Amino acid sequence: MPDLYLDAIKNKEKKLSSIHGDEFDDLLKIASTKWVEYEPVKKPSFSVGVDSSWNKKSFQGIDLFVIDSVAVSSHNQVLGSKWDYGISNITGDSLSAKAMKMEIDLTKCVLDQKPDYVCVDGSIISNLIHNKNVSYRENVQSLFGNDQKSDVLFISKNSTSKNQFKEFGSRAADIYYYNKLGYKTGFSLANKNNFISDTLAVVEIYARLTAYVPLIKIEIINRTHITKPEIQNLVDGLCYHSIKGYPYCLKLAHQSCKITNNDVKRLASLYGFKNEFGSRDSLNE
Repeated sequence: MPDLYLDAIKNKEKKLSSIHGDEFDDLLKIASTKWVEYEPVKKPSFSVGVDSSWNKKSFQGIDLFVIDSVAVSSHNQVLGSKWDYGISNITGDSLSAKAMKMEIDLTKCVLDQKPDYVCVDGSIISNLIHNKNVSYRENVQSLFGNDQKSDVLFISKNSTSKNQFKEFGSRAADIYYYNKLGYKTGFSLANKNNFISDTLAVVEIYARLTAYVPLIKIEIINRTHITKPEIQNLVDGLCYHSIKGYPYCLKLAHQSCKITNNDVKRLASLYGFKNEFGSRDSLNE
């Protein structure tokens, strides 16, 4: 390892050049034209976080699985929950697809309570890529009616999307270049993501709700013409219940739904699998 570290120090600039390239400075200039520095003004709002979790443990050809999803307000009030568990042969992709559906079902339920924002954990673009079931897309579409009063936001702490800068020779994801612009609060102008069908028009916004923290990515469906003042209003509302630049309702939802390995082991004990020989430990913490 000492030799590896010495070599890494010696070749630091060379390795970084594989990411930055000759276009790096130009890409930062392009990103700066799409970035708006803005100090959020905390606006009282009713926000709800929706998240899901799954886990499983394999025993000699069968899987004991658990899935759950919760909707939690920023005041730590559980507004809804769904779950499923069982014993069968099931893949992680199938469990993930079921968890995605639970999130959309819960989002529909909490819309009746007319929150200002429903924050769903993760990227809807990524979900639609991994869950190709037509009914899933239709369920997502059904969230957005003409009388829609709540903003349904899909929020990610990271992103691999190269939608905005790929044509300019970017090597890293879009979020990388926005993060390199500085540490101040602000947001990027709305940009339509053309990766999926026009049946769902998705716009993406990168925002920093608190200085000196990483950006979050916000995806909104069917609001392709959202204006700068509307984005400012959105940022103000999200900032009201945020912790270190992240919506508090999403943090609470994650903590409430997380299924640990110990949770699966307890269920295995309840079903009499405690002393069975397992193929391996649970796949998802």
